[in-house]
Amino acid sequence: MNRKSLRRVTLPLIAACLVLADCSSNNSSSTGPTTAFAVMRFTPAGVLDTTFAGGRGVAITDIDPGLFDFALAAAVQPLDNKILAGGSSGLAGQGVIALVRYNTDGSVDGSFGTNGLVRTTLAGVAAGASAIAVQPDGKILVAALTFTASNNTTGIALLRYNANGTLDTAGFNAASGQGYVLASIGPGLVGDTCALALQGDGRIIVAGASQTGNIVLYRYTSLGVLDPAFGTGGTTTTSLGNTAAMSPALALQSTGKIVVVTGTSDQVVLRFNTDGTLDNTFGPAPATGIVTTDIGGGGNNFGNAVAIMQDGSDKIVVVGHANVNFSADASDISLVRYNADGTLDTTFGPNSTGIVTTDVGQSGKFDNAFSVALESPAATTTRILVSGNTGSGGFSQALVLRYNPDGTLDTTLFAQPFGYAVPPLFGPSNIASGNAVVLQTGFGIVVAGYD
Repeated sequence: MNRKSLRRVTLPLIAACLVLADCSSNNSSSTGPTTAFAVMRFTPAGVLDTTFAGGRGVAITDIDPGLFDFALAAAVQPLDNKILAGGSSGLAGQGVIALVRYNTDGSVDGSFGTNGLVRTTLAGVAAGASAIAVQPDGKILVAALTFTASNNTTGIALLRYNANGTLDTAGFNAASGQGYVLASIGPGLVGDTCALALQGDGRIIVAGASQTGNIVLYRYTSLGVLDPAFGTGGTTTTSLGNTAAMSPALALQSTGKIVVVTGTSDQVVLRFNTDGTLDNTFGPAPATGIVTTDIGGGGNNFGNAVAIMQDGSDKIVVVGHANVNFSADASDISLVRYNADGTLDTTFGPNSTGIVTTDVGQSGKFDNAFSVALESPAATTTRILVSGNTGSGGFSQALVLRYNPDGTLDTTLFAQPFGYAVPPLFGPSNIASGNAVVLQTGFGIVVAGYD
C-alpha cells in the first residue's frame, strides 16, 4: 500500500483497490465482496435505533448489485427531516454519482429520483459525491470529485438538484442546460474527495486538493456562475509546497472566513478571507494563514473533517487520524481543537495541549475518523460526535464516538462503557465505514457510509 493512500483507507478505494484487490486505481475490475450504502441511526445513548430501518437500525441500499456502492456524504433536510446520502456506484475508476433519500423511518423515499435513487453520469470522467448541502428552498447541492483516468487528473462537479431529485437545469448554470458546473483541480487520485460550504447569502464555495500540493477554491453565485468578487475570476490556488495535499474539508466561521483542513505529513489548517485571499492574521506568530500541527507518534497526521463551534467562540474542531504505523498496521483517531485565531486551544485535551488521540479497543488496527458534528451550541455542553471506522487485514467496521466538551470520551452515557459504538456488519461486504455523521432533530444521530 502506498503510504500516501492511508488518507483514503476505507474510503472509495478500499473496496476497489487498497484492501480487497491488488489493482491500479484505473482498473475496471476487482475481487472481494462488493459494498452497499449503509445509513445508521443511533439514539442519543449511542445504541442502534430499533425504530429505524425495520428494527435493526441500519438501512442497507445495494444500488447496483455486483458494484461498489459507498456513501461519503449525508444531510438531513430541515423541512421534513428526511435523510440524504450521497457517494458513488461503480467499479474502480468508473463510478457515477449516486444519491439515496430515506424517510424518517429508514425506508427509501420513493418520491425521490427513481424509486428513491438518483444516478448521475458525467461524460468522460468517474465521479462520486463528496459533500451535500440543502438550500433553504429545499434544492440540493452536491459537490462531486471527478477523475479522468487518461491523465490522472481530478476536478469538482458542483450539481444542483430539485427536491424531487431531478437536476435543476433551468436555475443552475442555465446557460448550459446541464444543472451543474465543472472545475479543475490538478493531478490527483481516484479516491480523492472535495468539499462544499453554503454561505448565508446563497453563494457556494467548493474546495479540492492536488497531488502537487495545491489547495484550490472556487466560489459560485446561487445561479451556478463563478463569482468574480472571489480570488481571480472566482477561484484561488494556494501552494503547500512540494508535497501532495490530501482531500480537504471546509467550514465557515461566523465572520464568513473560510477554514480549510487537509493533511500532508502533518495536519494543515488554512484560513481565507471572504474575498479568497489567505488570511495572514491566522495562526501563531508569525501568522501566515497556514497552521501545521504535528500531532505526534512519528507518523503521518491527516485532518479529514472540520466543524466550527457555534457558541460565539468560533473555535475550530478537526478530526482525522494520526500515529500512523505501517509496520504495526495501526493508526489512531485524532481530535484537535483550535481557537478562532488558529492557535491550539489549551483548555482542551487531557494534557492541555488541544490534541486528543484515541486508540479504539486494541493496537494493530487502523482507527480513522472521517466526519464530525457538534451536538450543542453552548461551549460548556458541546459534545463532539465523530464517525469513521476501525479494522485491519481487509476487515473493518463502522465506528461512532462521542467526546465531552473537554475532549474526554463520553463513557457515562454514549455506548457504555467505552464511549464509542462499533455496529455489526449488515451489508454484503466484510468492510464497513461511517463516513458522514449528522444530527436528525427529534430522532438522534445519523451516520452514512457503506457496508
